[in-house]
Amino acid sequence: MENIKVLVNGEFRERVFAQKYYDKMAKFGEVSVYDRVDFSDKEYYLNFVKGATIILTSWDSPVIDKEILDACPNLKAVVHGAGSVRPIISDEFIARKIRITNSAVAIGEGVAETALGFAISACKGFYWLDRDTSNGLWQENIKQTVTDFYDIKVGVISGGFVGKHMVKLLQNFHVDVLLYDPFLSKEEIEKLGAEKVELDELLKECDVISIHAPGIPATENMLNADNLPLIKDGAILINTARGSIINQDALIKELKTGRFKACLDVTYPEPPAKDNPLRNMDNVILTPHIAGTATNGLKRVALHVCDEIERLTKGEKMKTEVDLDNLSKLA
Repeated sequence: MENIKVLVNGEFRERVFAQKYYDKMAKFGEVSVYDRVDFSDKEYYLNFVKGATIILTSWDSPVIDKEILDACPNLKAVVHGAGSVRPIISDEFIARKIRITNSAVAIGEGVAETALGFAISACKGFYWLDRDTSNGLWQENIKQTVTDFYDIKVGVISGGFVGKHMVKLLQNFHVDVLLYDPFLSKEEIEKLGAEKVELDELLKECDVISIHAPGIPATENMLNADNLPLIKDGAILINTARGSIINQDALIKELKTGRFKACLDVTYPEPPAKDNPLRNMDNVILTPHIAGTATNGLKRVALHVCDEIERLTKGEKMKTEVDLDNLSKLA
């Protein structure tokens, strides 16, 4: 049986986990749950993790450094109940080749579902027709506001966990799905149910564009003054990924023309300044980074953690195991 240590602070123990998930973990070993609010007392949490074979972490957990690793000589894996593993890994962790997984796929499902919600509601003009009806109008602007979510082209930028789930969701609709991802082959993308295209073609052709790329140096300003003008008139641009992917000044310039609409759950930086034009533009819907797991949806993470622990104890590869040899591609 495994020695499972839940190294999670008070806030995220409450928000992410519940007793039923600890009970599920207990099928695979002895579960010990950290019992303090934070990690200000290093000696205390070093004593807590002593002897662990599996450490469970989440947002704001401490870095798994040499001292923690020395306290756990039989450590098999870290199961990270959050997105990026970058905040908790150390050079020593990488050097010892400890296995690690994250919960990006669980978070990503919520992100993709939010993006789909934006896509349908923006196409149908919910946001703008609501303003009309509040101002005493009724059906006066339907023809220039509403596009049914049917027989249109939807572009998905990046075929990672989130993008793949978005493509999967889109299979339920009569729409053509175009996918840009330089790391996936034409055959892999077709198997998902999409057509492989280059970024410029996607921007030119699609009625809806949904961004799901990671926020890494290679994707910074991926959409910029050179290619944002390619977006067709009347299109809808959705960003539930990272604000750094779009050059904000170039985006604002294009949106001021009124040619297309944008649904943005992320900006760069966050939050945007109170006088940022994105806050007040009629063709922009701006939400405060809630696409992934904001409230009860965080429980998806707990379930994913339990499933990963089960795979690990069965000797299987964890579903979202992280390849630390390719850190440059990790968000």
